[in-house]
Order: sequence, then structure tokens, then C-alpha cells
Amino acid sequence: MVEKQDWGRDASAQEVWAHVEAAGTPGWRHELASWWRGVSEKGVRFHEGDLEADSLVIGPRPLVVSGSVRLKGLLEDGHAADHTLLVVLGDLEVENVATFSAMFIAGNVRIRGLLFGDSYGDDVFCVGGGLKARTLVEQHHHLWVFGPLDVDALVGDKLTATEKPRRKLEPHEALLPGAFTVEDEDEGDVTDSTVDRKGLLTMLRAGSPLLADTRLGPVEKAIAAVKEQAARGKKATRLGLAQKKLKAIPEEVFSLTGLESLNLDTNDIAEISPRIGELEALKNLSLESLPLTTLPVELCRLPALKKLSLRYCNNLTRLPDAFGELEALEELYLDAMALEGFPEVLTRLPRLKKLWFWRFFKMTPGRVQVLVDGLGRMPTLTHAGFFQGELSALPGGLAPLARLKQFKLGLDRVPEPEVKRLEAALPPGRLHVGY
Repeated sequence: MVEKQDWGRDASAQEVWAHVEAAGTPGWRHELASWWRGVSEKGVRFHEGDLEADSLVIGPRPLVVSGSVRLKGLLEDGHAADHTLLVVLGDLEVENVATFSAMFIAGNVRIRGLLFGDSYGDDVFCVGGGLKARTLVEQHHHLWVFGPLDVDALVGDKLTATEKPRRKLEPHEALLPGAFTVEDEDEGDVTDSTVDRKGLLTMLRAGSPLLADTRLGPVEKAIAAVKEQAARGKKATRLGLAQKKLKAIPEEVFSLTGLESLNLDTNDIAEISPRIGELEALKNLSLESLPLTTLPVELCRLPALKKLSLRYCNNLTRLPDAFGELEALEELYLDAMALEGFPEVLTRLPRLKKLWFWRFFKMTPGRVQVLVDGLGRMPTLTHAGFFQGELSALPGGLAPLARLKQFKLGLDRVPEPEVKRLEAALPPGRLHVGY
């Protein structure tokens, strides 16, 4: 924490409250009143006029500034007390704010960088006027704004205002590395994260840059990164757009004709654009957890596509007849529960070597037998497997699996005698239990 500075003079709560009553809106004063009673009993520090400094640390006693506060650097509270209070009867202009207690600003607030609010839902940053900031990051900390809101990005959800920020982002989308913790990744792309409180505070106190460029949204940023690599003469072959709340594939994607890998998992895309056929270099395509009901012919004619994942596509009950035109396809992931049966079109794929079926919940042995029999009709297949779910019994006819080089049984629960029966039906060493 930066060195604490003492401002103003000692004053009674009653004396200072008379100044407070002349400032702000009735709603703002009403919210302040409950905090005031709890922390001002032993008096407050009262600074008359404007306060200008490099930085400011609040605590342990409440500080009331009758004018405006202008800081070149960081405003921070919570010094030497569980609950501290800052009341500014004018405006606040500051580079960054780190607040863990209560701050009440009667006028307008301009934060050139970031506001970080972190508490257990007990404290508040309350603005009687308008709030302008690049980024707000709240960790269970209430942010109340009575006036206009001009905020580029919000990380969190405890913002009460008449207007909305331009973007609501995840920590890894709004902050630079060191200020967030990666919780989940997909092929090197961060898909989930949490705020790293210690890291963020360290960067704030050191005056280090910590805001990512949020002028572009996460989708635009991902596409721009690929374009930038290509412009520099580098091979830009991967684009990850998983969990981006997309309803359609952005048109800009189809201009990336050198793209070899595209991940669109877990979006709201119900229909794949026929323009997917323009990505002729595409080798790896992941469409997991999409509400698709069919696939376009153009996708089925991608000349270089080697790997395709359709896991968790609950509405995709059958594959189109044109699917057999994927001449380069070598590995395929399908949702067993969604399919009406074994897709016979798979038997026409000349290079398919690996076929993985996912989700076996409440599947009857008869439905599983249909899949087993289908695997036996695929002469080029060398590897197959059943994953996720449980079966009380395997089908009676397991002989079609014997021709495979390896069969993986990655279900969550199968009776041990059934596993032994499957093992006996395959040549030695061909069964792999697990993922």
C-alpha cells in the first residue's frame, strides 16, 4: 500500500454532516446516512476545499472533502480499519481506484483507468453524479451511480445504474496477464478466468499497465490477431471463438482463407453459413454444443477437413447425405444420444480412421447394438470408442469390434462383468478402459 497521508482537521460528525446536507441528491444522501452513522461516532477528518495529490489512502478515520479530489495516481481505502469511509462533496478525478470499504462522491467521477471494488457485498462505491471510466472490476462490491454512465467495460455484475456499460467482459478479456487467474483453456485460448486480487493490487500499487485493449470485443480481437499475424507474414492458422455468445459465424472469418483450425464450441449458432465452404484450407473444425439441426452441403465438401467434432449437438439427429463427400476426414466425434441411429453415410467416408461416440445416458442395449454393428461396416476404421455416461449392460453382439486396432471404453460406469465380456470379445490388448 502507498504511504498513508493525513489530510484535513479533526471535526465532529455533527459539524461535517451540515456540509453534507448541502451536497448531492436526496437519494445519494440517503444511502450515505447508513454508513455515516456506523463509522463517524468518534469524529472525522474534514478537508475544506479541493484536495490535489499524487495518491491518497483512506483510513482508519473517515475523510470528508468539501471540494473535489484530483489525484495523479491511485486512490485506495481500507487502511488500518475493517471499514473506512471517504466522502467527496465535489467531483473525483483519479487514475485508478482500489476500494474495499465505502466511498461516496456527490458530484461526477472520472477514472482514467480502472476501479477495483472488492468486499463481501457489504460495501459500496456510490456516485451522486455521473461516472466515466475505462473499466470497472467488482468482486462482490456494490457500485451505485445516480447519474449518466460512460464505462467501456464491466467485470462483475453488482452495478446499479440507469445506463449500461458498453461491454461486460471476463477478467482475461479486460485485464492483462498477472491480474487474472486462468481457470480453463481450450487449445491455448483462455475461456474462463477469475480476478487475481493479489496480482491486480500489486500491479495497481506499482503503477503497472493492467488494462487490455477493450476497444475491440473478444470476437473482433481474436479475428484481428489472426489478421495481424498474416500481415506480418506469419502463418496464422488457428482461430478460437468458443463461448463467445455468437448467433452466427462472423462474416470476417470467411476472409481468413488460410485458416486450418476453427473452434466455434458453445455458442448459439443454430445454422452454419454456406460460406464455410470458402475455408478450403480448414483441417480441424469443432462445433460442439451448438443447436444445429443440420449441416450445409458446403461444409461436407471441405477438401482438407481431417477432424470434426459434433459432440453435445443435441438437435443434430442425423447427418446429411452429402456428409459422405468429406474425403479427407480421418477423425470424427458424434453425440450418441442425439442420433436416431447409426449414420450409414459414415460407411462412405474413405479415410475415416477414428470414430468417437459421446453421451450414453439411459441408452438401451438395443440402441448401442446398432452403433456396434455400424462400426463393423466401416472397413477403414481403426479406432473407436464410447465415452461419458453409463450402461447397465453392453449389447450381446460385440464381434464387430474385434477388427479394430483399439476400442476405448470411457463410460463413467459399466458393470465389471460386462467389461470382462467386452475384453474377451476383442483380441488381446485391443481394449482401453478410460479416456
